[in-house]
Amino acid sequence: MYLVGGLVHQCEESAAYVLINVHSGKDLEVFHKIRDLQHKFPIREVCTLYGDYDLIVKVQMHGPDDLESFVFNGLRPIQGIAQTHTLISARTVEF
Repeated sequence: MYLVGGLVHQCEESAAYVLINVHSGKDLEVFHKIRDLQHKFPIREVCTLYGDYDLIVKVQMHGPDDLESFVFNGLRPIQGIAQTHTLISARTVEF
């Protein structure tokens, strides 16, 4: 088990979803910068959205440092990101 953001997780793969708001007009620029990080971080998906958030990124966590590394070393240096909100999956069923 490991601790991420005050939550205890099993030592198995789990996913995190990072909801992102960007500054006006920066949607595609930020989208492409995140897409380009796929070979450095365990990103499984990045999508543009309609609604309260502009982008969503799915991160497949193989260990406790994957999400932290992606947020601090991947997302934070990107200009144009205004705010993020991270959700860590508790249980997943794929169809």
